[in-house]
Parts: sequence; structure tokens; C-alpha cells
Amino acid sequence: MAGALTLDLDGLEALGAALGAALRAGDAVLLSGEVGAGKTSLARAILAGLGHRGEVPSPTWTLV
Repeated sequence: MAGALTLDLDGLEALGAALGAALRAGDAVLLSGEVGAGKTSLARAILAGLGHRGEVPSPTWTLV
């Protein structure tokens, strides 16, 4: 691991919005971390950055 990045919720939402704006069709994003690490919050922010305005369930439970 090159390093760790620690963000508050506002920072996480800004990062997600920036990632969402940069993603293109066919891109894939892997979110990995412990329960409570912020994966769902980041996924929601990425989708908001892509223009999604609806409910976003936890991606972890979608895959299980």
C-alpha cells in the first residue's frame, strides 16, 4: 500500500464527485475495506457525481 488517505464526510463526498465526473462508460471501481470504512458513502458520492439522484443501497450487500 502506497499510503492511506483519511477524509471526513465532506471530503469523501468531494472525492466521490470528482471520481464520478472522471469515470467513463466501461470503467470499473473496486471498493474494499472493513465494515464502516465508508465504501457505501463513497459509492453514493460517485453515483451523485455521475448525476444519479435516487436511493443507493450498500454495494456490499448487493454482491453477497
